[in-house]
Amino acid sequence: MNLRSKIWDRVLSLFGRKSLNKTAHRKAGEFEEEYERTDRISFTAVFAASLSNKAVSDSTFSVKDAAGKDSRRSEWLNNGLQKVWSKNKTLVSQTLGKGGKVLVPYVRDGMPFVDLIDQSRMVITSMRGDEITGATLMADIGSVDEKVYYRFADYRLEGNVHTIRYRATNDSGGEVELTIIPEWAEFQEDIVITGAEHILFGYLKCPQDSREDKQIMGVPITYGGEETIRDLHDCLNDMRREYKLKKSFVGADERLFGKDSKLPDNGLFKKIRQTGLKEGNFWEIFDPAIRDSSYIARFQQLCGILESTVGVSPGILTKVEKTYITDDEIKQQNSDTFAMVDSIRANIETAFSQLAYALDVLAEAYGATPSGAMGDWQITWDWDMSMTESSTETFNQLSELESRGLILPERLVSWTTGQSLEEAKKEVAAAKALQPDTVDVLLGEE
Repeated sequence: MNLRSKIWDRVLSLFGRKSLNKTAHRKAGEFEEEYERTDRISFTAVFAASLSNKAVSDSTFSVKDAAGKDSRRSEWLNNGLQKVWSKNKTLVSQTLGKGGKVLVPYVRDGMPFVDLIDQSRMVITSMRGDEITGATLMADIGSVDEKVYYRFADYRLEGNVHTIRYRATNDSGGEVELTIIPEWAEFQEDIVITGAEHILFGYLKCPQDSREDKQIMGVPITYGGEETIRDLHDCLNDMRREYKLKKSFVGADERLFGKDSKLPDNGLFKKIRQTGLKEGNFWEIFDPAIRDSSYIARFQQLCGILESTVGVSPGILTKVEKTYITDDEIKQQNSDTFAMVDSIRANIETAFSQLAYALDVLAEAYGATPSGAMGDWQITWDWDMSMTESSTETFNQLSELESRGLILPERLVSWTTGQSLEEAKKEVAAAKALQPDTVDVLLGEE
């Protein structure tokens, strides 16, 4: 058990709280430690990085008011959320690798900020159905004179009253003043906010099934595949040993050596009794073949098993030979991966809605924007769908529709260039202005 785990009981008693599930919290710490190992290849990190890229690359969102326009509140919220989205690949990768990340908002100098912490630094103390209503967070870690201190934040929602209490401790869990770290001095020890309906932080969980009825905390994307991962590491170790031990040598008849039977210093020759060589030979080269094909076959088999355990289509660890042409072929062959990506995106939308709600309540409570606008916001997501479609086929389809006058030219330009429809419309108009009039062309006039 690491040092941080040892102080949790003292910290929870400091707030008068108890963990709903100590086992889940302990496992979260183990997931974190395993994911952060760098002394060997991490298959969990490989899956996390690949699925993160597929889920968030070239995807965007915007925050507007209920009417779809910009307002002071929506712009303020958008500012806070975009700061988080700028780290989207790291955020989602670590979520998939460790099981979950907590998005903790706060207001400083009227501006929104969000801390991203591992779920192992959160102890859930109360829930209402599947919704968290109480949690204690290890919000920050600081040091002074080589001594380590922790800032804890206790969140509690009772009815529509939300309380946040900040406390600081030393590395054994003993309480110290918040001012021990200068940056923590501005945190008010006890904050009470009325009119809240949800806990004031976001929780992004990995969508992998923990195989338990009550899934309080998230699990890594490779959860349940631990035995296969061990076999993969054993296979890699066997291959490494095979290549290391494989050394060619020349077996020479003992008659080639002197009375002292001393072998050459370079180790190329090994003494072999005459009966060990082919009849009549004075030497023979021994160069056994490396059994790489057997090892690779086993490795690929295990990779396929792990992909199935995770619940994705072949192609992350294994090689897919076929080149797909049509949208239907792409969707059919990658349906499991697409389903997982959809689940990841759904959890992202949920976590960002939770975060936006928390920031909205804090903006109202601290007067960061004009009051009275609470709840007047919406998040619109624009997820990249290029991996589910053939760009050539889609372009041909849009071109055919445009040539028949069934869609506007700017729709085709927008899809091709990535411009907004308004930008594409202006470009189409500018392009047409540069083209000679059809009548003039037919008459041969310039």
